[in-house]
Amino acid sequence: WQSIPTYHQELMPSDMIDRSPLLPSPHAILTAIDVATTCMDALLQNDRPRENSGLQVCFDFSSDRCRASLGGSLEEFIAYANNPTFGSMTNAKEYLVLGVGPAIASTMTRGAMQTVLVKVVPAKGKDRTFLWTMQQERRPPRQGLWLVHECIYVENAFALTF
Repeated sequence: WQSIPTYHQELMPSDMIDRSPLLPSPHAILTAIDVATTCMDALLQNDRPRENSGLQVCFDFSSDRCRASLGGSLEEFIAYANNPTFGSMTNAKEYLVLGVGPAIASTMTRGAMQTVLVKVVPAKGKDRTFLWTMQQERRPPRQGLWLVHECIYVENAFALTF
């Protein structure tokens, strides 16, 4: 197989897709807020430079736990992202960062965390608010990088508190 390194790791054949050097990828200089806005910027122009490149950026910035919860592969993530709720962020008109939560210090079992509240004005339908939760990775090869832990529609987040 052809091996395409990313995040200093070797990818499996199912992950070997066209990874454009023009697309943003996780880097140590990016903060939790940078990651949320990078993902949102990519989603606003989801099909540039090619179809679903915005979703690819979000997948690349996702933690292993987040990826696993959505099927584990880019193809399964793209299929998931076509749902009406998450899909409202792709090719949306605009977004606005409404707030940023305080950084929560790391513990022995997880990296530091921070939330970013984002209002999305979709191309069609009503505005939606999403809570992006970022977590700093503790394990190599992406140790120290801020990654997407989860992104949930705020209306659904309230139900999770019960």
